[in-house]
Parts: sequence; structure tokens; C-alpha cells
Amino acid sequence: MFDGARKVSVIVAPHGSTRSWTRVLPVPALLGLVVGVAALLILLLVLSLQVADLSARAREVRALRTENEDLRRQVGRVEELQTELSRLREFETRIRRWAGISSVDAPMMLGDAGELDWAQDDARLAEIPSLTPIEGWVSRPFDSTPEGHVGLDLVQETGTPVRAAALGLVRFAGWDETYGNLVILDHGNGFTTLYGHNDSLKVADGDLVARGDTVAQLGNTGRSSAPHLHFEVRLEEQPLDPAYLLSKS
Repeated sequence: MFDGARKVSVIVAPHGSTRSWTRVLPVPALLGLVVGVAALLILLLVLSLQVADLSARAREVRALRTENEDLRRQVGRVEELQTELSRLREFETRIRRWAGISSVDAPMMLGDAGELDWAQDDARLAEIPSLTPIEGWVSRPFDSTPEGHVGLDLVQETGTPVRAAALGLVRFAGWDETYGNLVILDHGNGFTTLYGHNDSLKVADGDLVARGDTVAQLGNTGRSSAPHLHFEVRLEEQPLDPAYLLSKS
């Protein structure tokens, strides 16, 4: 109750209790208390809005960081593709020089399947690994990324003849912990091919094989979970996507 408009009595009586507490407060003190509580509530509201705004900004920053990382990866991939394109252009120039093909008289073109058309002069390209070793489907393609797959995995039945992709000398024919029964052919001009996971080998070190000769029979040896041929093409020991070379015959 008011005491001459100078003081206020504040009575606190808990529900269900016969006891109560009475406090006498000056009006200025009560007004100050009310203003303080109101100011505290406003402060809490402002702080809540600021926290919400900071949270939203933090989410935006995280999203921007993720976007920047994606852009960096994309830029890195573009740079890798540019490097690969430069390698392929250099490779095509060297193929032309080795085969004596003029860029005007006999252009080399990519077909619908991304394969080079070698039908123009098979004789001059006999030492280029362009023959598909087996007729099968690709279970794992070439991948040029750092942790990628440096060859083609071709699936077919065990015992399927594996053919030499080009004329070459057997550099290695034997057992390898990773590739099992393995054949490596040296075709000259910096080209080598690798045939892995074979069931059996049909050549020995030092043998000379012609394009299309059987060098092994397809199998499931070494670190392999199913019958297939792991086929690699290397140019001066650098992996090259076999799809750029392989023909259909």
C-alpha cells in the first residue's frame, strides 16, 4: 500500500501459506527497480538478437569456406586437365613424328568413344599399343588423380587369351605380389604395356611378340577379387589413358 505517496508496502504471501513478508520501499526505489528490470529485459532481448545475428553470420562464413574449398578443388582439377591436355598434345605430335604422319595429309581424330582412329596406316603404327588386349567390359577406367587408377580393368572369363597391344619385346614375364602373373612389353619409342592378374603366361623374358600374339590367359591372381585383366600403357614410364590409343580391332 502507499504511505503518503512516498513509500510503498510490498506484501509477499505464498499461495496456501498463512505466513507473509512485508517490505516497505520508497517510491523512487520501486520505480528504479521497475526501470532496472525493464532495462535488463531489453538488454537480454538485444543480446539474444545479436547472438542470433552472429550465429547466422557464422553459418554464412562456414558456407563460404565450404564454397571456397569446392572452388579450389575445381581450379585444381582444371589445372590437372590442362596439364593432361598439354601431355596429350605433345603425345600426338610425337606419334605423328614417329609414324611419319603429316597433320595436313592424315589428321588423327577422336571417335565417338574417345578412341584414336589408327586405321589410316596400321603398318607404320605397328609398334604403337593400339590393339585392345581382350574383348571385355571395363570394370574400372583410367583415373589420372594422385590416388587414381593408372590403367584399365577389363572383365572376361578366366582363360580368355590376352593379346599384345603392339609389336614388342617381353621385358618381364613372371610373378608380382600385386599383379600376380604379370607380363610387361617394351614397344620402343618409350612405350611399354603391362598385363596383370593373368591365370597363366604364354611368353618368357626376352621373347619378341607381334601385335595380336597371345601373351597370357586372363585370370584372378595377385591382389584381385575377380577374373579380369589390368592393362596399362606407359610413355617413358608415365601412365597414359589406354582409351586414347585402343582401336576396336
